[in-house]
Amino acid sequence: MVVDLVIKNAKIVLPERGVIEGGIAIENGIISEISKDKLLPKGDEVIDAKDNYLLPGIIDCHVHLREPGASSKEDWRTGTMAAAAGGITTVLDMPNTQPPTSTIEALEKKIEIAKSKAIVDFGFHFAATQNNEEEIRKLARNVASVKFYMSSTIGSLILDNEATIFEYFKILMEKDLIATIHAENQRMIDYYMEMYKDKISEDIIEYCNVRADICSSEALVSILHLARYSGNRVHICHLSTKKEIETLREFYANVKERKVTSETAPHYLFLTKEDMRRLKGYGKVTPPLRSEKDRVELWKALKEGTIDIIATDHAPHLRENKEMNILEASAGMPGLETMLPLLLNEVNSGNLSLVDVVKLTSENPAKVFRIERKGKIEYGYDADLVIVDLNLEKKVKEDELKTKCGWSPFAGWKLKGWPIKTFVRGNLVYEDGEVYKNNGKPVKFY
Repeated sequence: MVVDLVIKNAKIVLPERGVIEGGIAIENGIISEISKDKLLPKGDEVIDAKDNYLLPGIIDCHVHLREPGASSKEDWRTGTMAAAAGGITTVLDMPNTQPPTSTIEALEKKIEIAKSKAIVDFGFHFAATQNNEEEIRKLARNVASVKFYMSSTIGSLILDNEATIFEYFKILMEKDLIATIHAENQRMIDYYMEMYKDKISEDIIEYCNVRADICSSEALVSILHLARYSGNRVHICHLSTKKEIETLREFYANVKERKVTSETAPHYLFLTKEDMRRLKGYGKVTPPLRSEKDRVELWKALKEGTIDIIATDHAPHLRENKEMNILEASAGMPGLETMLPLLLNEVNSGNLSLVDVVKLTSENPAKVFRIERKGKIEYGYDADLVIVDLNLEKKVKEDELKTKCGWSPFAGWKLKGWPIKTFVRGNLVYEDGEVYKNNGKPVKFY
């Protein structure tokens, strides 16, 4: 028997078994065998992993690829090129584009755009608005989730009426769809804006107080209450504070079935509000960067299992959108190309294991959003793979980035551990700095 592709001489990371030495066989884009090298079938193509580690491709469940509406900042071609370079083989795109993905028509148009440009596989979150109940009722299992923005974002997506959210939750419960939540209390944000806006010109860190930790934790308490009563599955985006972690721990201690999951992002794990003085507008994100105590608590929550996923929240903006007054600067950071190197650097530092990385960035996202045949190196699964060199040490260089915005908050950081080859369904899409053509496909949800 001869298969399409064999990857040999690898250290394969399998969360249930640890790390095994050997290789895999791939036929028609699917993993057909995992075994010792000497037991592998012959392949039309053979790739030597050279004793490097083989991981399942990352599933980034929180990206903003900006198209349609803001393709000057990013589009489906450049964004998925950046994903491939970062070892990411599946992206789930957020709905706050222009127009927002809040109608079936808008969803179908976005799918067609992605099909024509994407290099990696993809899926979509759908937006809840004040008046799109009928559109939500039309949804099937063709979206990752329905996204609720409790604070202001692009367009008319803010939905801060708890009664409306609760009624939508009941619809999603009937349809077996998950709700994803941007949990910040807009009324509190507006109040603190009036309190701190004059102080921000004196100290840029005061901007973080406008969206203080209480704004996030209060919104989270409300959502957890609604989730408990509706019985629906809920996923909390971009946790950033100790207060939110404490709230989740208390909630988990008093429920029998864990239907609420959560994620955080690399910028909350590696940066704090003190970095705002260095980054200025480039450091503006929503929710904002937090304190060192918050950062430490996020790492603790990851290790104990309170937080399920690390996702990039890749939200690129051009330099001209960031180099202005902090209140006028656009909120968001790119992250597709730096998340995996940052985490591999932590593996080298002893702060994470490779099994931790696989669970937090591949296996758990596939489970939470119920993505078929992805998230594991397993027989019958898509051959979405990344070979990483844990010994490769280099700096983050902005002129080497694939993202259209061309900058990173981690520019100049020396990191040890980088992806060197990325495969989507057995197709090599990235190798040593080069991205290759591929036809990304919509994922299937079960």
